[in-house]
Amino acid sequence: MLPILNIGPLALPTYPFLLLVAFWSGTWLAAQQAKRFNFDGDYLYNAAIYGLIAGLIGARLWFVLEHWENYAPNISQAFSLSRNAMSVYEGVVFALLAVLIYTQYYKIPLGIFCDAAAPGMVLALIITQIGGFLGDLTLGQPTTMPWGIPIASVTRHPVQLYQTAGCGIILLILFLIRHQRPWSGFQFWLFVALYSLNRLILEIFVANPETIGDGFLAMQVFSWAMLIVALAVMAYNFRMDSRKNDLS
Repeated sequence: MLPILNIGPLALPTYPFLLLVAFWSGTWLAAQQAKRFNFDGDYLYNAAIYGLIAGLIGARLWFVLEHWENYAPNISQAFSLSRNAMSVYEGVVFALLAVLIYTQYYKIPLGIFCDAAAPGMVLALIITQIGGFLGDLTLGQPTTMPWGIPIASVTRHPVQLYQTAGCGIILLILFLIRHQRPWSGFQFWLFVALYSLNRLILEIFVANPETIGDGFLAMQVFSWAMLIVALAVMAYNFRMDSRKNDLS
């Protein structure tokens, strides 16, 4: 679509540029949400930066270890940053661990922190999906639908736009319930449940998705797991909240 973004004399790769926009926009929105909870937004900025650094290092380190035979003859290549030489999911795990360590070290209430972060995470996902669409990052299944996008002579589902629309609905829901927090962490776990459902449904439109086991879609398996966890956490907290009301 638009792999290179021309801004005056600058020619920027669209997807990496929008990743940076997504990071800062999401962090800004999370910090603004934190203020509504009478919570210092600087904690969100600091956690985001630590998470970003840990995620990049972890993603690169994991990729190098997975392909050690290619790097062993010339270890200096391990320090070369390349978007295609990153273990993305492992990097996300490293980023989340860094954020968790940061919150625990400064004794930040995790529920409030996650509730504040949820809208920013959705906004970041929206911008990231737009970047993926413009950069032709993820191909959709072939389609005959009139809204299909021609890519390399094949009309395909604009799967990133589907995901963008889904995340837009999630962000709208979080905005509409922004004043409702029956228990700390509610908005975050609602986001996890809705986003898992979004990916669970839309993964069927992705061309050549990653599979595990006997052909199960890896993202659908992960989405099922996260959806079950989110619903279990929500059910438990609603039950505990109900018991507290009964006792009072």
